[in-house]
Amino acid sequence: MLLGLVLPGLAINLNAQVSIAPSTVFINDQTNIGTLYVSNRSDEPQEVTIDFAFGYPSSDAEGNLVMNYEDSVAFAQYAINDWIRVFPRSFVLGPRQQQTVRFQVRPQPQAADGVYWTRVKILANPQSADIDLAAEEGITTRITFRFEQIIGAFYRKGNATTGLNITNVEVRKEDSRIVLLPHLQRTGNAPFIGSVYARMYDSMGNMVKERQSTTTAYFEEVRRFDIDTEGLAPGEYRVELTFATRRGDMSPTDLVQAPEITETVRVTIP
Repeated sequence: MLLGLVLPGLAINLNAQVSIAPSTVFINDQTNIGTLYVSNRSDEPQEVTIDFAFGYPSSDAEGNLVMNYEDSVAFAQYAINDWIRVFPRSFVLGPRQQQTVRFQVRPQPQAADGVYWTRVKILANPQSADIDLAAEEGITTRITFRFEQIIGAFYRKGNATTGLNITNVEVRKEDSRIVLLPHLQRTGNAPFIGSVYARMYDSMGNMVKERQSTTTAYFEEVRRFDIDTEGLAPGEYRVELTFATRRGDMSPTDLVQAPEITETVRVTIP
């Protein structure tokens, strides 16, 4: 069995799979309930299973994004895996049908204020027969396509706060780009979830480059941010990095808000 694999010469419509909305589940202690909509966009029944795995996006020393599923200390302090239930946990979704999935977090009066979380794993497996790829001398090769999507689920209890300390910004020059590596320390009792904006100015104060991307900081992180400098004249430039708790795919009421923070660095293009 091969998971989510496409082989050369095999025509598979990758759009014919299960879709989910929203892309993140937010639950608060006022209702303790969250909702997910699972839709089958294909023409064949799908077997859907939902499970949980505690983890969070972290980084290596080079600022590359890595998922950490092995942090037992964070699990003991922040995981909602033992608190959360899902209904239904597994089901068959007919062609072009949608299923409403409910999440319920048991009230946790003993837990401190803050944001807790887990990852929701949605596994979809077509109910149709396996695909025969080739047969030679009586041997048949078969594959089954299984599609797994993983999203975050957050539980907000009481007064939640977040913020960032930028302890350092490393600057590197690689080929025709500037690489910025801000070292971040999350403050408060909730992950920092938002966006980072990079604006690059020349010596006359003219903005010559602008970039934006989503970002997170669960604990202490290094984030990598590349700025293409091709076509820019040699000289001194100023880059402003602004971190804000806003994202286009999430409601401001779901995100724990924090004041914007901006760090300015000087870069030289030889």
